[in-house]
Amino acid sequence: MAKKLTEHIDDLPEERKAIINRLRRIEGQLRGIQRMIIEEKPCVEVLTQLSAARNAMQQACVEIIKKNMYKCIRESTNTDKNIEELEKLVSALINLAPSTNS
Repeated sequence: MAKKLTEHIDDLPEERKAIINRLRRIEGQLRGIQRMIIEEKPCVEVLTQLSAARNAMQQACVEIIKKNMYKCIRESTNTDKNIEELEKLVSALINLAPSTNS
């Protein structure tokens, strides 16, 4: 029988476990926000929690990109594949930056 996704977590390296735990906390935040909406909590409270969840997701994205960039750099042999991967990561990081078009 195939393992459930959660059963694979014990086999992961510590840095991957850390990101999974971070994503689980975010998931909990989002469930809490859903509950706030169902319970008709004040708009300001909901928006405050949405902002916190967005910031947490942005930090998770930055951590994932940072770890992958370091991995590409460590493994770099200046191959086209590694250069292409670094370019994709830099592009993803730029897309995470807050928009200045207001």
